[in-house]
Amino acid sequence: MTLAEIKAALPARTLITLAVGAAVALGFVAVFLIPEYRTVESLTAQVADMQLVLDQRRQLEPVVKALAEARSRVQAVGTVSGQSTVPVAEVGRLTQIFDELAEPLGVRLTSVAPDAASVTKDGLLAVRLTFLGQAEAVRRFMLTLGAFGPLVKVESATTVFGREGREYTLKCWLAVK
Repeated sequence: MTLAEIKAALPARTLITLAVGAAVALGFVAVFLIPEYRTVESLTAQVADMQLVLDQRRQLEPVVKALAEARSRVQAVGTVSGQSTVPVAEVGRLTQIFDELAEPLGVRLTSVAPDAASVTKDGLLAVRLTFLGQAEAVRRFMLTLGAFGPLVKVESATTVFGREGREYTLKCWLAVK
C-alpha cells in the first residue's frame, strides 16, 4: 500500500490524529528521551574515568604503604634551633666548632667560609661549609647540625662528585652577637 492509497482509504480526521500523535511522540522523544540518553552517556564516561583512577590507586597502594612504613622509621628532625648565638670573637673558631661536630660522625670538613659581608641587622652570618663523607654519615651530620644552637636556617645544599668522593656544600645562617 502506498501513501496515496492510505490517504484515500482513511478519513482526513484520522490522518490529522495520526499526524498529531506522531508529532507528540517525536516531541516526547526530543524533550525526555534524548537528554536522558546524553546524561547516561556522560555518566558512563565519568564511571569509566573513575574506574581508571581506582585502578591506578590500586596499583599504587603497595608503594604508598612502603612509603608510609619508611616514613615511620625515619628519625624526626624537629625544628632548627636558632636559640643561642655565637659571639663575634668565636667566628674565627667556626672551623674547630664544626670539626668537633663532624669528626665523631666520620665526616671530614674541607672548608668553613664565613661571609663577613653577609652580616644582617638581625645578627645573622652566612657560612659556607664544604665536607666529604659517606651518605649516611653526612645525613647524621646534618641532623646534628640541625640541633646546633646558633643555626638559624640552611639556605642551600649542593653536592658534586670530586676527586676524593662525594663533596657536599651547605650555605647556612648562624646567629651571632
